[in-house]
Amino acid sequence: MAVLPTLASAQERRRGSQAAAGATLVDPKDPAAKAVNYVHVTSEIKDAALKVERAGVKFEAQNCKNCAFYTADKETTVSGKKAAPCQMPFAAGKVVAATGWCSTWAKKS
Repeated sequence: MAVLPTLASAQERRRGSQAAAGATLVDPKDPAAKAVNYVHVTSEIKDAALKVERAGVKFEAQNCKNCAFYTADKETTVSGKKAAPCQMPFAAGKVVAATGWCSTWAKKS
């Protein structure tokens, strides 16, 4: 059924547009954000166990902007920070900082 992926894709685009229009940054203190260790700036991660190379990318080079879940075409500026919708559930209806990071980071292909 080709209709279901198309509907899911359309729904995701709408969600991203709504988030960019209302543009509220995810609060790192929110329980859902804490569950994935989200921060606005990668250097705020203190737990050494999280600072690992993933998909051949050193931790220091990982951020939301180069994550597969970051919707760069909907990027905007919020509170002086570049930000965009993230496809992960913890960020639903909000945006993440381009300089941010969470433990669901995945290399953009």
